[in-house]
Amino acid sequence: MVNWTDPEVVSQCGIIVEHINFLCLGLYAWEYSRSWQVELALICRRIQLRWPLLPYITGRILLLTSMVMICWLSSPTPPSVDCHSAFLAFVFAGNASIGCSSLNLMVRPFIIWRAFKYIRIFLVLATVGHWIMLLRVMVDFSVMEVDGSCGFMVIDHTDMTSIFVYTMCYDILALALTIIGLRNTPSSSAMWKILRKQGITYVLITCFVNIIPSVVASLNLNAAMNVVFAMPASVVSTIASSRIVVAFLDAQSSASTEETSSRGVPLTTMLTLPTSSFMDAQDSV
Repeated sequence: MVNWTDPEVVSQCGIIVEHINFLCLGLYAWEYSRSWQVELALICRRIQLRWPLLPYITGRILLLTSMVMICWLSSPTPPSVDCHSAFLAFVFAGNASIGCSSLNLMVRPFIIWRAFKYIRIFLVLATVGHWIMLLRVMVDFSVMEVDGSCGFMVIDHTDMTSIFVYTMCYDILALALTIIGLRNTPSSSAMWKILRKQGITYVLITCFVNIIPSVVASLNLNAAMNVVFAMPASVVSTIASSRIVVAFLDAQSSASTEETSSRGVPLTTMLTLPTSSFMDAQDSV
């Protein structure tokens, strides 16, 4: 029987957490480098920056920043580094990226139900509650330094479990309201087909990756094990939600290209992402 509270076991778990964080950094850096077409289109001004894209762009940048920070903090750090302040910045960036990945799905029902005041108020309250859950750990954590590094954060296991469970419920709510709001949309619509299919896929993925860390955190084995699966869950959730946004924009781009071709306008090899979001498509619902 493993004594999870033994200092040697905790130290070994801390090493595992460090290796997992570096693995996640490599995975997400690779994913980011091959999926930055939206940022490139914005820089080249081929699409306009609209508010539904803000969670997508912000979440990706914050997650990459938080992963670089946690890998730096788990490496040997100079004594002059204030580990608590550094982890404070890390937890803000990391948890904000989780919130942004969920917002990638929530902005759709918020727009779809724009004519229903009370539903939108409910969605705003649910979103505020989600962000409160994500950011409340900023005021209640400690740091366990390990072998000359800042080590890892010590967070109450009930707070960790609550975050993962709330995130799962929040994503399920977003998908359910999206599907209900689009129930009268013609099934031949390619964009809504993608939204339904990938929305369900995203929720299934996030539920799976959030169940694992929530169960492990609820066991409260030790401080390291409580956070061991937090970073992988954040990475997988952000990748999945980002691909929903890209797939939706690609569908709109294809629809725009087909419309241009049907009007007899010569085709171009330049990728033209849409200047409008799914708001325009909803006007026809």
